[in-house]
Amino acid sequence: MKADAAMNDDQFEDAQGTPENLPIVQDPLEVWRYLQRVPFDLDVLDQNHIVTAKRKHAANRSFDMLRTRLLQTMKEQDWKRVAITSPTNNCGKTFVTANLAVSLSRLEEVFTMVVDLNLRNPGLADAFGIKPLESMQSYLEGRIDPQDFYLAHGRNLGLGLGSAPAENASELFQSTMTMDVLDEMEDLFCPNIVLFDLPPALDHDDLLAFLPKVDAVLLVVGGGVSTTDEIERVEALIAGIKPLAGIVMNKSEGVVSN
Repeated sequence: MKADAAMNDDQFEDAQGTPENLPIVQDPLEVWRYLQRVPFDLDVLDQNHIVTAKRKHAANRSFDMLRTRLLQTMKEQDWKRVAITSPTNNCGKTFVTANLAVSLSRLEEVFTMVVDLNLRNPGLADAFGIKPLESMQSYLEGRIDPQDFYLAHGRNLGLGLGSAPAENASELFQSTMTMDVLDEMEDLFCPNIVLFDLPPALDHDDLLAFLPKVDAVLLVVGGGVSTTDEIERVEALIAGIKPLAGIVMNKSEGVVSN
């Protein structure tokens, strides 16, 4: 005789009321509300060339275009994590990351995390005019809970900022714990997009070590700084590992994306 799979009302209530039978469900919005809020000083952002804050500079439109094109590409490809890098120093990589993050934050339904993983020379905290209390190294080593590490601006921009440089960046990036804490971050906050500000690609093996943990790479090249040879070397470095989401030419009068 076939067993009856239906439960009576008492059985259903007992099953629903037993803690060990209940799934652990975390509302991402509640987790976001838990984060410490940090205000932006618009004058400080303006001094640091974060043009998407006051939106008065013509380059603001370029970042909005970059934002929209990047989101469209990521949706088409089902991507979430983007590594932002440059061939060498002084290409404006952090400038692009910060401006793109602020531009994304104006889309109320898009939840963005921006994480400073330029561990040898972190710069996002200074760009935003914020003094973080914890070190990125401690967080990546699993010694700080994400709710206690990340800050938030507004309702939908999460900030992962470090208070001190770390020399063992490549080793940290290749550790299992780093993958675990970043996966935990995604599970908790459910962001639509995560921007990782990475070190310059040709300086160390940091970018190469971190590539397996992202979906795509956004390359920032400096007008008058980056050479054709350097750009080709970066393209060869990431070829076959991760796709190139685009190339951003950072120029003194604005940005041009390809």
